[in-house]
Parts: sequence; C-alpha cells; structure tokens
Amino acid sequence: MRISTLMTGCTLLSTLALAMPATAQEHTMIMAHTLSDTKHPIYQAFQRLETEIEQRSDGRIDVVDQGGGALGGDRETMESAIFGDIQFAPMSSSAAVQFVPELAVFDIPYVMPADKDARYALLNEGPLAEAISAAMEAKGLKFMGIMDGGFRNLTTKDTEVHSPADIAAAGLRVRVQENPIHIAIWRDLGASPTPIAFTELYGALQQGVVDAQENPYGHILSQRFYEVQKYLINTNHILLANVNAVSLEWYNSLPEDLQLAVDESFDVATKFEWDVQAELQDSQRAELETHMTIIDLSPEELAQFQDKTTGVVDMVRERAGNEIVDTLLTALGK
Repeated sequence: MRISTLMTGCTLLSTLALAMPATAQEHTMIMAHTLSDTKHPIYQAFQRLETEIEQRSDGRIDVVDQGGGALGGDRETMESAIFGDIQFAPMSSSAAVQFVPELAVFDIPYVMPADKDARYALLNEGPLAEAISAAMEAKGLKFMGIMDGGFRNLTTKDTEVHSPADIAAAGLRVRVQENPIHIAIWRDLGASPTPIAFTELYGALQQGVVDAQENPYGHILSQRFYEVQKYLINTNHILLANVNAVSLEWYNSLPEDLQLAVDESFDVATKFEWDVQAELQDSQRAELETHMTIIDLSPEELAQFQDKTTGVVDMVRERAGNEIVDTLLTALGK
C-alpha cells in the first residue's frame, strides 16, 4: 500500500512539473485601450502582440488585456502610462496630443501618402519616427511604432455633402475629439464642431445631440454608427495614426533580453496590423455600402475641402513646433 501511494504521489508530482511553465512570470504588461471589437485590425494586432510577447519572453512577461475602456478613456490610460501604473496605453495621435504636443503634426489635413508602404516608412522609419520617439521619451513614454487606423471620413444623418458649402448650409453639428486643431478644421469647413467622448458618441448621434461624426471605416463598422447615420462621404482628411506608447519606466526596468523580446513583438504586431488594415479596406467599404449611401468626392470637390483647411498647418506649428512639422514636410518633399 505504501509503495502504491508513493508511486501515485511521484506520478502526480511529475505531471505537475510537466504542466508548469519553464519560466515563471516575472513582469506584467497591462494593455489598456478603448477597443472592444475583436475583428478590428488594431484589436487583432493587440492579440497578436500578446501572443508574441508571451512566447518571445518564454512566459516571463504576462500581458493583461484591459480593452473596451475598462481602465478609463484616453486621458486616464495615457496618464497612467506616464506614471508607470499601466505599461501599454495605445491611442490615436489626436488624443495623445494633450500629453505630447508634437503629435499634432498628424492633424495636418491632406498630407499623408495614399500608398500604404510609403506611409508605413514615413511613420515608422527615418527622421519623423526618430523625432516622435524623442518627444515621447521626454514625457516618460517609449515609442513602439504607429498602427494604421485608416483615414477619417465624414458621416451624416440626413445631409448629402459634396462641398464645405453643403456643410455650412445644413449647419452640421459634427462630433469631434477634444482637440483644438480638429475643432478648427471643422469650423473652417463650415460646421459646428462639438467635442464628445468616443464612448458616448453613438448615444449622441441617436439622440440628435450631433448630426454627424468623422471616423475611419473600421470604427464606423465596429461602433455601428451606420445605424444612426445615412451618408458616408469619403473626405479622407486625416489619418488615424494609432500610437503605441509604453511606460518608459517599465521598459527600462526590463533586462536587455526582454527589451529585445518586446521590441521584436511590437515590430511583428505593427506590420501585421498594417497588412490586415490594407486587406480589409475593400471589404469594409462593401459592408458599409449595404447600410449607407457612400459619396466619393470628385477631384474638384475634394480640392474645396483642401483649400478650406490650408491654414491649419500654421496652428499645428504653434502647438507641435516648427522642427517636427518641417521634418514631416521635408520627408514628403513639400
């Protein structure tokens, strides 16, 4: 009986030993964001990032996904990342500009390349990426690349828009982010810009607090804005650049091998997201066409939007500084 019990105990210990990870968790990376749609390219990239980090670190880094605004909105999560309470707080550049003014460079309308590869190289490699990295590091954040959220487009409840004059004539109340540059853009286009939190936007559209909003295809689909909006106008005015911001304090606390694992994981996940975003563009449009009337602006109509917003670059220079604006424009050959 004692031999049998001993053998059973040894078998159990052996099984447990095999089931235990080779390396115990040593670090935690809380990933706090506002996305909840797992089909969204950026959310897919976050899932890929989680897998890559845990595998490349051999389980020494545990990634905890806190999506859907579970730990707060953009302001709360960015502040927490700066203070080191949250390790990874991704967000759009337009939201992060309140902490890193240089990111206002992304709010210059109609300057980003249409070609995906050219846009990726501009944002993730070379002088502009280096300038962004330095600006973020000065605020206690580690720059880990930019994901492509797609270009912002206008949607309206019941107004066909082909020109800024149509916006002004309808007195459109357009929801914007709490960003003075975005407010100025839509004021220049003849709208009444109204800042509303993203998490409250659907209700505001449904209740008629605002008539219109502007977001990329993926956000319009994931948040089902098409249920309360009839027209989608392809203005393609600003790229939603999703900035990967990691707590610099946390990153510096990692040993070199884990820093390398994190670096490589972000590189893989970011490239993956850009590919998924590009692949889904046509299918996203096709799905939206089943719910909304899509208006493609002619070159002449689009030029009217461009002309109305040319003065925004001066406002961006005041906020972001001449150096980073000139870095962007030089890289673009403008």
